[in-house]
Amino acid sequence: MMGGLSVSLESGRKLGLTASWIEIIMPVIAVIATVFFFLSIFSVISAAASGSSVTLPNFSSIFLGVLILVGIMTFVGIILFVVAMHCLSQYYGEPGIFKNVLYGFILNIVGAIVAVAIEFVLIVTSTNSTSQTTTVAVVTSTEVTTQLVLGGLAVFVIGFVLGIISAVFYMRAFNLLAEKSGKDSFRTAGLLYLLGAVLTIVLVGSLLLWIAWILAATGFNSLGPREPQPPPLPPPP
Repeated sequence: MMGGLSVSLESGRKLGLTASWIEIIMPVIAVIATVFFFLSIFSVISAAASGSSVTLPNFSSIFLGVLILVGIMTFVGIILFVVAMHCLSQYYGEPGIFKNVLYGFILNIVGAIVAVAIEFVLIVTSTNSTSQTTTVAVVTSTEVTTQLVLGGLAVFVIGFVLGIISAVFYMRAFNLLAEKSGKDSFRTAGLLYLLGAVLTIVLVGSLLLWIAWILAATGFNSLGPREPQPPPLPPPP
């Protein structure tokens, strides 16, 4: 029994550390790729303005491929994080650690599905409206633009609200893990994760989420077996 518990702890620690490092590294790669993409475009524009012959590589495809890879790896990191919290939930005998993370993960999936569904409906609707018009092109273009703007706003609001609720569940899971493991870095990570989700609308929100994963990695790295509890004191005579 103790061997199984130690395996759960070590598996949870390694998986959680790996997941945290993925969530730390992937945003850095995305930022570097974005900076390189815009610098490349700027250099091409500058060379063309100076009259130099320019060979335009397919920056868009490379940039899109990097973003797709980052998205896939980020999703893999979240999956590893969920599995890690399941192992630690078993080790500490606290089902709430895994349940809260699972609820938060499900909310993120639901938000992504709803966002994709809304965007798909808007694209199909706007395509049909454009193809069916011949004489009222200006009116239709305005309607299509309005639909796309409203749809994008709806996707943002839904994603924002579900993201905050998901962050609340993640924070609760981190707090329970901090309580059971005695590692306060998990508690701080949960708080920063929630603040980052609330402030996602500004740049500082993404930075707080990134710092939260650094603290989570610190907590996972320092996890160790529970210290044996001292025997209860004998009752007074």
